Amino acid sequence: MDYYFSINNILKEWNPIGVKGIDLEHEYERYIDEIIECVKKDENLLELIEDIEGNRIGYFYSSPDARLLVVNKVLKLV
Repeated sequence: MDYYFSINNILKEWNPIGVKGIDLEHEYERYIDEIIECVKKDENLLELIEDIEGNRIGYFYSSPDARLLVVNKVLKLV
């Protein structure tokens, strides 16, 4: 399975900052390798997703439920 492609689709669906158009395809790619590594190491993926949104993007745009949904979708892949 192509985890990179699948995780990118999950992140695009989540799209916490509401990117539109062609830019959405690449907006969240920078986080995929780190997400994959987090899952491989059995680290706290929710903590990582919250760090990505709250600290790196700079604000919590999505709800806690939306972030948890991202985590659950990613974990279902593996």
